[in-house]
Amino acid sequence: MKKIKKQEIIPLLLAVVFIASIFCFMVYKLNENKSLSNNLEYSGATIINFSSGPRMRYYLDYVFFIGEKKYQGSGRYNPASDTFSVGDTIIVVYDRKNPDNNKPKRDY
Repeated sequence: MKKIKKQEIIPLLLAVVFIASIFCFMVYKLNENKSLSNNLEYSGATIINFSSGPRMRYYLDYVFFIGEKKYQGSGRYNPASDTFSVGDTIIVVYDRKNPDNNKPKRDY
């Protein structure tokens, strides 16, 4: 029987941890989306900023209030076709059990 060397175990363990991390992230996102669908509420939000991220993707940042509490979020933005400005109002969907789980209605 062939003995497994220490140098062979470390890359194998790193691969297992990497795959497990991806799996956990996917399960987390699926649960987040399921919770949003099951506890869906709508609100008006005000655009406060535009930002860019990796791979030249653009985002609009917004804020909305549930009662007295302030929540923030962001969604996709296409500067070539969208006509939004800072201060405009958009509709957002949020999870009534966890309003931090939110997105613009058009991204939902």
